[in-house]
Amino acid sequence: SLLQEIRPMFLFLLFTFLSKCVAQELADNPSPESLTQDTNHSVLPTPWVEDGVTHKDVYKLGVKGQYATIPLRTDGYDHLSTFCYSSVPLSIYMFWSSASMKMDLPSNNYQVYIGPNVTSVSSLAQASESAWFYSQLPWRSKEFKLSPFEDVCIGVQTMEEYTITLQWKYVNYMMVVVTLSGMALFWMAPTLCRNTFFHYTTGISLGLLMSVVLLTYLAQRRFKQSLFSWVGVAYSFSVYLMTRTWFNIKEYMTEQYIHLLVGYVLVAGIISFAVVYRMGPPSNPRTINLIQWAMQAVSLVMVVMSSYHQPASLLLSLTMITWAAIPASLKSGVNTQIRKRFFKPQVKLLSEDEYNTQAHAETKKALEQLKNFCRSPDSKPWKTVTRLRSPGRFAEFIEGSPHLTEAEVMEYSHWDYNTDDEDGDNDIYTDDEEANEAASDDNLD
Repeated sequence: SLLQEIRPMFLFLLFTFLSKCVAQELADNPSPESLTQDTNHSVLPTPWVEDGVTHKDVYKLGVKGQYATIPLRTDGYDHLSTFCYSSVPLSIYMFWSSASMKMDLPSNNYQVYIGPNVTSVSSLAQASESAWFYSQLPWRSKEFKLSPFEDVCIGVQTMEEYTITLQWKYVNYMMVVVTLSGMALFWMAPTLCRNTFFHYTTGISLGLLMSVVLLTYLAQRRFKQSLFSWVGVAYSFSVYLMTRTWFNIKEYMTEQYIHLLVGYVLVAGIISFAVVYRMGPPSNPRTINLIQWAMQAVSLVMVVMSSYHQPASLLLSLTMITWAAIPASLKSGVNTQIRKRFFKPQVKLLSEDEYNTQAHAETKKALEQLKNFCRSPDSKPWKTVTRLRSPGRFAEFIEGSPHLTEAEVMEYSHWDYNTDDEDGDNDIYTDDEEANEAASDDNLD
């Protein structure tokens, strides 16, 4: 067929294209040893010029282990220091690479501004000082995640002494786990959405993580209020509490709050289990399909967000969708053709002596198994005897006698001798054909 004719050419072109891509990638992007090598040396501030404006107190961190130490301010005012990271070229070998800046500051008295360059960071700091109301996020983090393939600057404004260090991972194993988990969830979604244990586990987990939002929803249904009334404010406050608790979970896992946390998990878990048990697993096929598609959508988002190499992760997600859209019959047919063409099984033919030996051994083994079964109570020997023509011969066979009588052996030997003629012709004749052959010989005489 046409597919069989173009397949070798297609494989050859694909192999050639991939080889050229790998060679070009190695030539353009050598191994980033300078990034992964731990230098552990301090960086001093350097003048930074952007758009004709010179910025002071700018630190350039570009190698793993580089750090900058900012001394304590004695004038009593907050001071802005900017730390910039220069990007590396996109490379498929850095699919799971990550970078971050970690700040060592005992207190939470600081402000952070993140932008693509020093000018944007300075603008954010000026806007924060001039605005009468400047909202900060409800969580505070001292580790700033960076994309290795994008230029970024981080401004820290405080009066206290602190140290900020550049951390660079060539392979971030957490990102690897997220990618593999997303792929596994995508392919297992049709099975998991129909699994009762997964249904209960998911329901209890949502109850633990979104209990405040669910209570707000129940209150909305109870009082029959619109989303644009006080319920909207309640939803916003619920999301605020949920995100604040999640990003400050370490503070609540101390001895002071651990008993409250355990009590919340027990109460919310029991209530969630009761609600899920009362509602029961979904049985409508369309509902199950919606759950499956939602799980696959979440898995695709996990794959896309599991790497800073956005073109490669997006291409991987599109490949997964395309492969899932191909009919199973077509994939099975192509797989069969590939196995037949490139992975032909090696079949070993038996010689006549090997065939006879194997047949004798297997026949003897099967007869022994038959004898053992007939001797066991499971065979119901009395019921079997009533159906046999020669019960005595059956009993002799069970006691160890051969399964063939001497007359049957002689008859078989005589038949085998008659079918082997002197001319080497191996034709086998029936009784009528032998009679006709004999009559024709008499006519000739």
